[in-house]
Amino acid sequence: MGYFAVRGFWIDSGLRYREEESLISSIARTKQIAGVGQKGVEISDDERLQKWNEGINSLFDGGSSNNIWQNDPSLRLLHHVMQQHTLSKEHFDRILLGREIDVNTKQYATVQSLTGHVEMGCGSLLYLVLECADIYENDNSNDVIYKAAKHIAKTHGLSNALRLSVPKATSTGKIIVPQELCDKYGIKSPRYLLSALGMGDEECKRLLQSAVEEIVKAARMHLNEARSLRDEIISGPHGAKALSTFLHSLASETFLDRLEDHDFNLTDRRLRNVGMEEHFKCGTRMIASSFRKLF
Repeated sequence: MGYFAVRGFWIDSGLRYREEESLISSIARTKQIAGVGQKGVEISDDERLQKWNEGINSLFDGGSSNNIWQNDPSLRLLHHVMQQHTLSKEHFDRILLGREIDVNTKQYATVQSLTGHVEMGCGSLLYLVLECADIYENDNSNDVIYKAAKHIAKTHGLSNALRLSVPKATSTGKIIVPQELCDKYGIKSPRYLLSALGMGDEECKRLLQSAVEEIVKAARMHLNEARSLRDEIISGPHGAKALSTFLHSLASETFLDRLEDHDFNLTDRRLRNVGMEEHFKCGTRMIASSFRKLF
């Protein structure tokens, strides 16, 4: 249940438009919008993040009568989980700080800055999942687990950023390819090419594919770094539990493989057409890896 609670918060806090009125009941409604696959009420990003911050603060404000958390299902589930496990507030704060940075950044300057940003959100998510398994960072015996978790978080974050690049570019104008790669490969019009509606010129499209390939290589490098620590992890007291929390890295790798199979072309419509066969293969691989203590 802990995994679903923290992941539910992680996903919910990233949605810009919500149908539910629970957490945002005190915020003035403006206009109805037709979001990309979502319906709801439009509120400012500052208001949205403020309410999430208030909700998290209320969860950790034990001696206060502030019970904002009762108004939102994600926070109520977190409250239930926190009765059984000690979760660190700093990880929730980092997730929300990452959301704020993401909202105010249209393009990252370097691959390093992009990687650092995705680790802020995906890393904090994974650290909370580890805490739900009673694996804490302040225990020296868990040092290698958290070292691997940081690498896995970067793989997860980079693959997620690539997967969502076209919808984000279309709806917010955010460009996932860092400026240094645009400069390196001479990409002149990344926003046009990343648009779901853009036809794109073939030369610039090819250059964009080269930049995406470099991001994919960075994501794979971090996954390989994490896997190189597997034997050291499994020999520790919490190794088996930790490896089970890393299984989602297989889903990230599946997307990276699919992207490579489509020549790193983010605008290829086939990239997002995932059939039942691929779902089955990914699920089967996760089950087999769980039994074999792999990730």
